[in-house]
Amino acid sequence: MLQKDRLKTELGVIYRRSDFRNMTGAISLLQFIIEKNLQTTFSETYKLLLIIVTIPMTTAEAERCFSTLKRVKTFLRSTMSEDRLSALAMLSIEKRMINDIPKFDENVIDLFA
Repeated sequence: MLQKDRLKTELGVIYRRSDFRNMTGAISLLQFIIEKNLQTTFSETYKLLLIIVTIPMTTAEAERCFSTLKRVKTFLRSTMSEDRLSALAMLSIEKRMINDIPKFDENVIDLFA
């Protein structure tokens, strides 16, 4: 799935560059690669980061997701479809990332208006 030698080379470049050292985690590094359009340059690292950000680190993280889903579903149980429930759960689970998006609320309101 991943080319080990190429990944090792890409990670060596990333560790040497100062602009990458300021990254605080896998998500921020992935966002940086996407923002700078470096997916093809760091293709193996990009694939690895996609895998890392989709796999929960601990069971507590998965339990938090289910807990959030339960709260959302209890709150709006009778008035929502499966798609809406999934969207609300994702918003609640990823609220830190959403808070970092400038004017997220305004963009959502404009989309639905």
